Amino acid sequence: MIVRAVALKEEGTHLPAEGVLARFADLRSIRSLKDLEKVKQERPDIVLLDVRMPGLDGREAVEVLSRSRPAPILVLIDAKMQPTALLKQLKSLGTLRATRHGRPPSLAQIIRLLDISQEVFSRILNVSARTAHRWLKGTRPRRTRELNRVLEIVALLERTLPNDEAIRSYLHHANPSLEGERPIDLLIRGEFDRVSADLQAVQEGVYV
Repeated sequence: MIVRAVALKEEGTHLPAEGVLARFADLRSIRSLKDLEKVKQERPDIVLLDVRMPGLDGREAVEVLSRSRPAPILVLIDAKMQPTALLKQLKSLGTLRATRHGRPPSLAQIIRLLDISQEVFSRILNVSARTAHRWLKGTRPRRTRELNRVLEIVALLERTLPNDEAIRSYLHHANPSLEGERPIDLLIRGEFDRVSADLQAVQEGVYV
């Protein structure tokens, strides 16, 4: 499972533990709760929160992050501790072992996960088959709205369902909550919000 993690630190500081944090998460410098709202928009699965940031009230930060839906896992750390001690602490957290430094999956990984053809993938991304082929061969893709939404859906699928097989089954079978349609067909039509809402309902335990 791909886990997206960010580590928050005070802007302008250079902590001795930064190298350790970068092994587990993407570093984000923040000055205020407004910056924290920007972090929320990234929808991280895990947030490593430094408890010693002088310019940010820790309790308020926790409240802001907890209001996310779905809320990330919050891990409180002391970034001023010795790097070796911090490394030991983070390694003891099983959830973080699956972290891939916040990097999104490759397009080839997404195609395999969704169990679709290259042609279908190009339709979901709203690009030509030739463009999708170039991207799959290594050309850096443009971060279009559709690509960003696909990445969000993939992350949501992996947070909600237990394994790749369950994800494929969900996508390719008729869903009563979606008026009998298959989620993959909605994605092809660009109806990302309906699939996202259904997955969030599953997470919140209101799925029937």
